[in-house]
Amino acid sequence: MTNLSLRASVLVVAVAVLAACGGDKSKADGGLATDSTLNRDLLLAGTDTAAKPQLTDVPKAPPPAKTKTKAPTKAPPTKTAPAPAPAPAPVAPAPKVGAIASGAQLSLKTDSDLCTNTNKVGDSYTATLGEPVAGSNGATIPAGATVTFTVSQLKRSENANDPIVMVFAATSIAFGGKTYALDASVNAGFAVDKVRNQPKSSDAKKVVGGAAVGAIAGRLLGKNTKSTVIGAAVGAAAGGAAAVATANYEGCVRTGTMIVVTLTSALQVPVS
Repeated sequence: MTNLSLRASVLVVAVAVLAACGGDKSKADGGLATDSTLNRDLLLAGTDTAAKPQLTDVPKAPPPAKTKTKAPTKAPPTKTAPAPAPAPAPVAPAPKVGAIASGAQLSLKTDSDLCTNTNKVGDSYTATLGEPVAGSNGATIPAGATVTFTVSQLKRSENANDPIVMVFAATSIAFGGKTYALDASVNAGFAVDKVRNQPKSSDAKKVVGGAAVGAIAGRLLGKNTKSTVIGAAVGAAAGGAAAVATANYEGCVRTGTMIVVTLTSALQVPVS
């Protein structure tokens, strides 16, 4: 149907062109004769053919449905975990500590002589622990520990009735390569040797003086030689006693003397 209409339109246009141009009939006929295609179209324009051209047009397939595509979602930025902090260096465990209780006694032996005429206040000397002393938590002061003393008072005896004074303070104890301060008292009763410190010439004078007194007394009592001799002997004894009573005496603590120290405060010591 479409082709037929097209041909009819062409024919009408051609006729109109010929009429408008007024060209001669011969030229038009000649032109039509020579144009076989046009002639065929004119012939077909006047005829009605039952044969209709088969339409080959096919409907266009509908466009594919548009599927909504989701825009790719952006993944949230991944957070980089901070680098782990370096592990702390291992800490050595604190040393285990025990205590030697207040009141514990340390039995010591002196390591040297200490005398009133050879030492002075402020001097120090040492003594060694003979037996270990145990405390809490396994703490122990081992045998062989060294206690240091400081001399605080020294005084010799000026006569038989004047006491010798020797006072020491226990200041520290050392063992295991370490030294610990001590709060302790020194028990009285340690042995002190008395050493007479009076010139013999002075003693002789005292003895002679005593003998003279005895001799005079003997004469008065017996009035004879025998009584005088006895009196002189008694006088000599009295003079010797007088010399001893008035002599000076130095005090000495000898090497190996036992001294006992009592803790007045607990002593903290590490446990091995």
